[in-house]
Amino acid sequence: MKNMLLIINPYSGKIKIKGYLLEICQLFCQAGYEVTVHVTEKIREYVCSIMEKDCPYELIVCSGGDGSFNSFISGMMPFSKHPDLGYIPSGSTNDFARGLNIPTNPADAARSIIKGSFRQLDIGKFNDAYFTYIASFGAFTECSYNTPQELKNHLGHMAYILSGITDISKIRSYHMKVAIDSQTFEDDYIWGAVCNSTSIAGIIKLDDKIVDYNDGLFEVLLIKSPKTLIDMTKIIVSLNTQDYRSDMITFFQGKEARITSDQPIAWSLDGEYNPGGRNVSISNIPGAIRIKC
Repeated sequence: MKNMLLIINPYSGKIKIKGYLLEICQLFCQAGYEVTVHVTEKIREYVCSIMEKDCPYELIVCSGGDGSFNSFISGMMPFSKHPDLGYIPSGSTNDFARGLNIPTNPADAARSIIKGSFRQLDIGKFNDAYFTYIASFGAFTECSYNTPQELKNHLGHMAYILSGITDISKIRSYHMKVAIDSQTFEDDYIWGAVCNSTSIAGIIKLDDKIVDYNDGLFEVLLIKSPKTLIDMTKIIVSLNTQDYRSDMITFFQGKEARITSDQPIAWSLDGEYNPGGRNVSISNIPGAIRIKC
């Protein structure tokens, strides 16, 4: 028997894993694992406490939303050696899982861990923090971390959309200089993202022919501040058609970015609040983790 740890966030999404917990444990036991289940919302702290010792688990699986998985990986990254990892999504949006084609049904996700193959994944470093698939700022970004958990649980992804509608009047622009690798861009932006995913907020899609989760590159998307109704129309059309060649949208790839702004700007890392600041450093850590899916 191999030792396996299943970490569950009890407040994530609609907590639908509760109805599948016995089946999931049985699936892993049949696959040759001795399963330990730990329920906690303080995932990063718990993972750190395990990794500081001689980790007794060959496989650690996290069940939760994008923010839970961020905490999971953030607890792993300070350490040089990691066990094999798995993910059972149970959040409101599950962008990260969607991009990797991980099933949203908890039992099917467990089967994909058991029968699947390993994938190396890049991880992003944001100043002293980490993100698994996206660091973003600007319009609607606050929805991801300001929307009450109870509303997320009841309405799922629709909760973000409803909260976003109430924020339309608050959209503001930020004058920023973005230097990534050998390129520099400077303009007024209403939204931006440094990401490693084909799905952003369940709305913006990137071609899977462009996005490679283990190529050492980020995809960077910047939306300029519209000055006219025509500018706004261009942005909406680009997002709807997933064609980002508009003069209102800057799209490129790179390994490292330094972003400076005239004022402190808060960011969202995988849907979780980060204070950001006026100067932000973002770097790609190639192949940092190995996940079975």
